This record gives sequence, structure tokens and C-alpha cells, in this order.
Amino acid sequence: MILYMLIATSLLNLIFSDMEFPQNGDVMSVTRASRKLKGNGYDPTGVDLEDYRHRIDPVPSSKASIKPGPIEHGTPLNPYIPKPPSPPNHPKSDNGST
Repeated sequence: MILYMLIATSLLNLIFSDMEFPQNGDVMSVTRASRKLKGNGYDPTGVDLEDYRHRIDPVPSSKASIKPGPIEHGTPLNPYIPKPPSPPNHPKSDNGST
């Protein structure tokens, strides 16, 4: 029994040795420290509103653009529209002209 407790204690120590527990008692903010990373390189002063604006905002010019209207329940988002049948192939008639 004592051997089992020693093994379990050493395994728990290995598992939780690299975890950081907060001092304020918030259990949800337990983070796992990474020994490989030195820093994440985040600099809050380098964020600008221009980073979030799209420089190209095309205007929808298609007839298939979304138009406001009532919601039709039970209809598919992309309905199947069959292609029109191709014209029948007529056999070439040989009128004797070459």
C-alpha cells in the first residue's frame, strides 16, 4: 500500500509540476506553462484599426446576390437547378456535295 502511494505521488508530481496555479483562487484560470516558448511576441501597442479594415470591398454585381425578404423554411440554401437539355444531334446528311 505504501509503495502504491509513493508511485501515485511521484506520478502526480510529474504531471502537475509544470502547471501554474493563480493566487486569487480562480480554479478556471489554471494554465500550463510551456518550457519550449520564451514569449508569445504579443505587443498591444502594435495593433491598429487599419489591421481590421478590408482594403477591397467589392460590391455584389451578381443577380444571385442575397436580397432581403421573408425566410422560407424548408427550402434548401442551394437548390438544384437542372441544366437545360442539349439540342439533339442531327445526323449529317450527305447531299452529294463535296
